[in-house]
Amino acid sequence: MRGAFVVRLGRKTNPSNGHFEGCIEEIDSGKELKFQSSTELLRFLGERFQAILVEGEDKAGKSMTRAKRANKDSASG
Repeated sequence: MRGAFVVRLGRKTNPSNGHFEGCIEEIDSGKELKFQSSTELLRFLGERFQAILVEGEDKAGKSMTRAKRANKDSASG
């Protein structure tokens, strides 16, 4: 499941003070981060979502290249 994460908040997390700490793990990749702030948490999420988008674009580009090759092969045959 792409874009699925497990977030474990630490005991010192205090949302009313804007303090978040804990651990986050991306399910698919197993990449993990121990964070001490919401900034670190959001940076990790942003990086992982960006990686998913880039990977999707790479796959789409490869699919388009294969489709173009198949069209050329059928047109020349």
